[in-house]
Amino acid sequence: MNPFWIGGVLLFVWALILAFALGLRSEGFPRDDGQMKTVIGISVVLTVIAITTAIIGGITGAGESKGLRHGPEAAKHSE
Repeated sequence: MNPFWIGGVLLFVWALILAFALGLRSEGFPRDDGQMKTVIGISVVLTVIAITTAIIGGITGAGESKGLRHGPEAAKHSE
C-alpha cells in the first residue's frame, strides 16, 4: 500500500472538517489568533505529511503493483 493513501486521506478529511464543520457553520471562524494558529499549524503538518508520504511512495515504489499505470513501461507489461 502506498503511504500517500494515509497522508492524503488525512489531509482530505481535515479539509472537509475545516470547510464544512467549522468554516461554513461559523461566521466568526476563527474566533481569535490562537484558534487561527492552531488551524494553520494542523494544516501545515498534514500537508507536509501528505507531501512526504507521496515522495516516499514514489521513491520506494510502494503500490506499484496496484492501480492504473501510464506510459511506455505500462504498455509493455500489458501486452
